[in-house]
Amino acid sequence: MVLRLLTGLPVAGLGSIVTAPARAVSRLAPSPRALWHGAGELASAGVHTAASGAAEVSATAVRVARVTRNALAPGDGHWRAGNRIQLPLRPRPGATAAGASRPRAAAQKVAAVLLEHPDVLLAYWDGGLSRLVVQVAEQDVLDAVERRAEKLAARYGLEHAAGKEEPGLPHPGSTADVRTAAVLLACDAAGIATALTARVMRLRKSPRLLTAAVTLLREDSRVRGVLRRRLGAAGADTVLAAVYAATHALGQSPTTLMLDGALRTGQLAEALARAAAFDAAHDSVCAPDRTSLSGAGVPRPPLRPDPGEEYADAAVTGSLVGAAASLVFTRSTAGAAEAVLAGSPKAARYGPAAFTAALSSVLAQGDALVRNVGRLRQLQLVDTVVLHPRALHGRRRVVLDVEPGASSSWDHDRLWHAATAALRGAEGAAGGVNPPAVSLRSASGDDTANTGSMLASADGEDVGTVLVGWELDPRAEAVLDAARRADLNVVMMDDPSLGDFAALADTVVAPERPLADVVRELQESGKVVMTITRIGQDDAGDHGTLAGLLAGDLAVSLTDECSAVIWDADVLALNGLEGVWRLLTAAPAARAVGSRSKVLAQSGAALSGLLVVTGGSPARRMPLPAGIRLSPVNVAAGGALFTGWRAAYATAGRRAPRPAPRVPWHALQPAEALSRLASMPRTAPTVLSRLRGSAQAATGLPVFAPARTAVSLFTAVRAELDDPLTPVLAVGAAASAVLGSGVDALLVSGALGMNAVVGGVQRLRAERALEELSAGQRQTARRVTHARAGTTAVVDAARLAPGDVVELTTGDVVPADARLLEAADLEVDESALTGESLPAGKRVAATPGAAVADRSCMVYEGTTVVAGCGRAVVVGTGDQTQAGRAASLASRTPAAEGVQARLQELTKKVLPLTLAGGVAVTALSLLRGRPVREAVGGGVAVAVAAVPEGLPLVATVAQMAAARRLSRHGILVRTPRTLEALGRIDTICFDKTGTLTENRLHVVHLVTARGTVHAADEPEAAAVLQAAARTCPHPDGTGAHAHATDEAVLAAAGDDPDWSETVAQPFEASRGYAAAVGHTADGDADLLVVKGAPEVVLPCCTDVPADAEESAQSLAGRGLRVLAVARHRLRPDEVSDVLDKPFRELELLGFVALADTPRADAAPLVAGLRRAGVRPVVLTGDHPQTARAVAAALGWPEDVKVVTGHRLAAVDRAGRAELLRDCGVVARVAPEQKLQVIEALREAGRVVAMVGDGANDAAAIRAADVGIGIAARGSAAARNAADLVVTGDELSVLVDAVAEGRALWRSVADAISILIGGNFGEVGFTVLGTLLDGASPLSTRQLLLVNLLTDMFPAMAVAVTPQDAEPGEEALPPGASPVGTAVLGAPLTHQIRRRGVVTGLGATTAWLIGRLTPGSARRTSTMALCGVVGAQLTQTIKGRRRSPLVVATAVGSALVLAGIVQTPVVSHFFGCTPLGPVAWTGVGAAIGTAALAPWLLPPAERLLSRLADTVRPVVQISH
Repeated sequence: MVLRLLTGLPVAGLGSIVTAPARAVSRLAPSPRALWHGAGELASAGVHTAASGAAEVSATAVRVARVTRNALAPGDGHWRAGNRIQLPLRPRPGATAAGASRPRAAAQKVAAVLLEHPDVLLAYWDGGLSRLVVQVAEQDVLDAVERRAEKLAARYGLEHAAGKEEPGLPHPGSTADVRTAAVLLACDAAGIATALTARVMRLRKSPRLLTAAVTLLREDSRVRGVLRRRLGAAGADTVLAAVYAATHALGQSPTTLMLDGALRTGQLAEALARAAAFDAAHDSVCAPDRTSLSGAGVPRPPLRPDPGEEYADAAVTGSLVGAAASLVFTRSTAGAAEAVLAGSPKAARYGPAAFTAALSSVLAQGDALVRNVGRLRQLQLVDTVVLHPRALHGRRRVVLDVEPGASSSWDHDRLWHAATAALRGAEGAAGGVNPPAVSLRSASGDDTANTGSMLASADGEDVGTVLVGWELDPRAEAVLDAARRADLNVVMMDDPSLGDFAALADTVVAPERPLADVVRELQESGKVVMTITRIGQDDAGDHGTLAGLLAGDLAVSLTDECSAVIWDADVLALNGLEGVWRLLTAAPAARAVGSRSKVLAQSGAALSGLLVVTGGSPARRMPLPAGIRLSPVNVAAGGALFTGWRAAYATAGRRAPRPAPRVPWHALQPAEALSRLASMPRTAPTVLSRLRGSAQAATGLPVFAPARTAVSLFTAVRAELDDPLTPVLAVGAAASAVLGSGVDALLVSGALGMNAVVGGVQRLRAERALEELSAGQRQTARRVTHARAGTTAVVDAARLAPGDVVELTTGDVVPADARLLEAADLEVDESALTGESLPAGKRVAATPGAAVADRSCMVYEGTTVVAGCGRAVVVGTGDQTQAGRAASLASRTPAAEGVQARLQELTKKVLPLTLAGGVAVTALSLLRGRPVREAVGGGVAVAVAAVPEGLPLVATVAQMAAARRLSRHGILVRTPRTLEALGRIDTICFDKTGTLTENRLHVVHLVTARGTVHAADEPEAAAVLQAAARTCPHPDGTGAHAHATDEAVLAAAGDDPDWSETVAQPFEASRGYAAAVGHTADGDADLLVVKGAPEVVLPCCTDVPADAEESAQSLAGRGLRVLAVARHRLRPDEVSDVLDKPFRELELLGFVALADTPRADAAPLVAGLRRAGVRPVVLTGDHPQTARAVAAALGWPEDVKVVTGHRLAAVDRAGRAELLRDCGVVARVAPEQKLQVIEALREAGRVVAMVGDGANDAAAIRAADVGIGIAARGSAAARNAADLVVTGDELSVLVDAVAEGRALWRSVADAISILIGGNFGEVGFTVLGTLLDGASPLSTRQLLLVNLLTDMFPAMAVAVTPQDAEPGEEALPPGASPVGTAVLGAPLTHQIRRRGVVTGLGATTAWLIGRLTPGSARRTSTMALCGVVGAQLTQTIKGRRRSPLVVATAVGSALVLAGIVQTPVVSHFFGCTPLGPVAWTGVGAAIGTAALAPWLLPPAERLLSRLADTVRPVVQISH
């Protein structure tokens, strides 16, 4: 499959390439006039872009020049830029003036007097910076004004604090970092020049021991800490850099200094950018009317060591141990020095340092001012973000809730609109209706309060209470989404303005708790916290929020024009939440850079260590030069630098979100909504955007299909290579190549590449299959082109924009979120969004304060019009719709404890053991007198060859095989790695509507006039059901019904041939009923039959029994849709106009109760899952009693635990986890709570699958361990979020999917036992042979051949084959239970141990027979090789004897081995020799011993255990 895809890429487009130019031109070439017009626009845009770019470059150059000037004049202590200057003042020692006791007041007096100077435009004291800020008219008078200011300061008891150490952070425009970075770079440059000169002049190098000692001191954080405490940070860095550059210059190591210089260059650029950014932002952040605060006196938490620093300290210790060992064995100081240099961990330091410097430079371009670069480096450690409500507030006040007064004539909606108008400062509402104006005042009596509880007064009388808050910042959702994608724990302080948004946080904290206490409590629990808040201009006295902000490990202060400036914050976000968003999106990159840099450091150290110990390739007689032997360390450092820079600038390249404001369109009247939309700016497409669109259209041409496929495959393969085992295998391949084992290196690299290609192809196939499912589903809309004429045009729904008016009719799918302007009996099926199975009636009137399901004036994208017609104005498209938000606000998905995670854990355990085997071989060889380099090289070769390189391929191949089998069952696997979670799931959640039910109403109960409740099929209910059916209109020509209720009633009642209809009135939402007039075949009078809402029909009835009404109310309370049925015998004179008059004197016949229809396969599915040990949970918006009844009908027990959404909303995250731990039904659940249910179940330790089809299920599907979408009737959002997509209409295939998941785990466990157990046996046998003979009994190539014949192909065959089952046994038998990591735990360890012992026993037997029979050492080695392979293949066949594939693979491997051994040339290449009959007999005896071992080992183990218990002394302790 892979080969066919790869070879078909060039062939697929060969025929199209010939005609490509003509076809492309014909498709894309515009008319000459359009081309000329476009060229003019392009030229104009180019000139404008060039001009603005040149101006920006010029302004940046001027700022950088100012920074450079300040850096060259470090002694004056002030900041100067153009005509602006900032002077640090402090009380003069011994002064008796006011400056000594009240320095702030004295500085303000200096500013006031200085402001009287004619050349001074601005002078004020900035308390946060402790600076006198002065701006003059001309730059030439700046020096004179400065002298004048110093004299005035002396008069008031102050002095210029030039050169004095500042408390806290340095001035934001300080150039100290610029000078330090320049000095460090100069040291590196001088060292590079010296080293190159010394090389050219062939001068003698300095002792390498000196270079090693300095490198060791520089990389040790403990030494750097001591120096920084004594010399300061800048002094310590300068001393270390100078000594480091000098020693490497004398040691003639320019490469090392070049890498260090590259890092210093980035840091110098960052320091310049940071200082220039303050210059650019100065006039906005330093203003007399701007609140400026300092954090002086507020304690900050200590900096936490990052993983790179911890690794560096451990590496320094390891280098010392290695150097000591090298000195003992080689007695060479040069060798010991090389051991130290080989273990240099600088790559672990370079990567994060480069990333931090580049990120700070990126943020300085306008997003933020970085005040503390050291704190910014903590970003890679941050795991919790605390969001203060003020950081999420927008700039407009809004009405959150209203409560009319008890004695007031004002209703809810009227008070809401009047309060909204009062907040806008405009009396009256749109549409020409001017309600009485209201004034708002604080209920607490605080005249300064502008939010909170307010009293509304009209004409001097209080008419109600209004809760006023702040609208949510438009970027709040983007910030939350970025935090979730960064896998950060989100903590919010509760606030009424946040509303439902607060429920999306992981933890909501009571607002009365001090922020600093919340942060410290998190830190005490081991969290690294980023705090984000905004302190307003009027909140300067809020010291609690300031203390909480600075208590964070990384403090981010929003510093837009409405905020105070907190100069001691670590990052000042100048453009609000956009800067916060960019910082949060950088968090995953920071962690990845730290992790990759550490891996690079370890890899470089390992490869350099190998080269140092072995002296280079074994094929060379002379060792490689020291510079080449240490080159992997420098390559790793260069890779870490590139990784850091690339990740930071990739973050900068991401476009910041530009969401529209969250307007409560449902609270606005139609005219208000239109006015608000008209006031929103619209951006016309530019010529560049049109060119970009044309280019995208060109790339979509068929001629470019092969190229698109190649790019997609490359992207998929690259994603597959992002695996934790990839670095391990890559280093193993490199180590093999370094040691001269090219074939082994090729094998490891081949396994790595094949694993990635196979996984990438599967990912590509799944995505293409999903695209085919979505093909032909492009949605259209009827856009109103002329409102007065009523003309419309059919357009692609994707082209709609806010402000467009669309027309809706029965059967339409709503193309976007829209506010209704007109509605005629409009009903919409919103089950995909709200989960409510009944259609929702729509009207034009505003619904302020209503939940999504109750917003009757709104229609939402993806819902379906089932009746009526209307017009609506588009207010949201794409991600700005309710469905889009549901899909985008998905929970982060932490890495599951799956196969890959377990394989990584096993690898961490296996590698040390294989390395220990190599060490043992080396030590034994040394004890037997082998040369040091030969002994070490042999041990390393054994260790590398014993690495189970097939581990990652095992999981991929097994997942691919399971995915193919599932595709035959009608399940599309989009993410193969998710299959492993299928075997572990113990809970599966179903969205009821449309998943377990058909989203189609049916009659469930009928109530007679006496109040008796009957089932739909009982004879007593026939009269009521028949009368209800007579009001239902007949279906149209297509067989469709206008209303789902009519279809359900007719289906339950059946045919009524006796009824003859005279006239009918179908149901309309404005009436609330349907009626018909007719007569029966044996009747002598006409009948009026009415069916409708009880609140409409019952007032027209006489003598309504109380029992009947109570029964109906009880059914309605259970969430059923209840319709009242009544009749009236008509007189002849009433027949003609009875439907035109109000009804009266109706006779109540009873009530009809309807509910959603369960799917036919739902009950068997639930039963099958319960038998398999998987607990199903149903999520529904129904009443708890209805939900319990539906669940019982589908197979849940009668006493199933039911939890409501109201209870979930009343508890925190931990409380939700406890409530849902044993829950089976979640009723009255809101759409946004489905995500919380999934997260809570996972928090409770469950492995959860989520099955859904609606747009409101997308977030929950994405958050689950396994997300399952329905293709046949599901929304695109649900399918795109899912890991598995059911392509058919039968859900029973989910039972097969669970069985495949469990089989996958068992197959992988067996394959792993083959890989690791066999390798353990090989290592053990090699160590034993070395102990007895002094050298390894198997060469590296022979070990490679063993891996090829026993690991790769047989293990892969086992992985793709389900575990052997007895004939007739079920794949998922009753009583089965979820499997998972336990399968790869103790049982797997037992398998590995037993397989290792059996393998070692077979190999040892063959080797001993070879030594005891006449023959050469090569013959003995060949027999041992055959014994190892035969023992492993025998065990493989025993475990999968019913699998033809496994048996064929094992037999084929055996035949290949025999062919290799018996073919002279090939046999010699692998260090073997052809065997004779005696030798093959010995090999057969060894294989037979291995075959019998599994039956002999258990009794032997029990015997040894009993012997151990017998000889163990019994110790009695007496008191």
